[in-house]
Amino acid sequence: MELCDESGKQRVRELRRNVNGIMVGINTVLVDDPHLTASEHKEYNPVRIVIDSVARTPVEAEVLDGRARTVIVVSKRAPSSKIEALAKKAEVLVSGTNRVDLEDALSILYKKGVEKLLLEGGGELNRSMLDLGLVDEIFVTVAPVIVGEGVKLIEGELRKKIKLSLVGIRQYRNQVVLHYVIK
Repeated sequence: MELCDESGKQRVRELRRNVNGIMVGINTVLVDDPHLTASEHKEYNPVRIVIDSVARTPVEAEVLDGRARTVIVVSKRAPSSKIEALAKKAEVLVSGTNRVDLEDALSILYKKGVEKLLLEGGGELNRSMLDLGLVDEIFVTVAPVIVGEGVKLIEGELRKKIKLSLVGIRQYRNQVVLHYVIK
């Protein structure tokens, strides 16, 4: 089910054009199979980054389509055979023992030129990044669709309450985007 119209998709592409990297978790890749590009063409597209502790990214996933550079970040738990298969289509970084060490991974990515990152979650990855204090700002889109159960912004409990400051509100046709910074 589409939750946003073309104006919402355009807004996402605008956000993507202003960053060096776009990060998602493996569940987003498995469920949505996104392209994670800023443009339909091979103009400027940020590095696509998938956090995937055990290398479950399918080799036929859209993020491996060659439209943009892709980095798959795995832990030492990932089977070497899967790492080798992914390495034919993407750069593979190993960070962390049982799970990806997000702070270490971001440090490595920064050294590789990813200075501004757009986190497109999944609830688990969003929670982990917020818990570690690795998020500076949040954009929340309110779409005119009621679906009941759905994807959560945050999956599970945060270690501590995070205070936000609303710094912007923009309307895109039938949708509203709320822009917050972390206090």
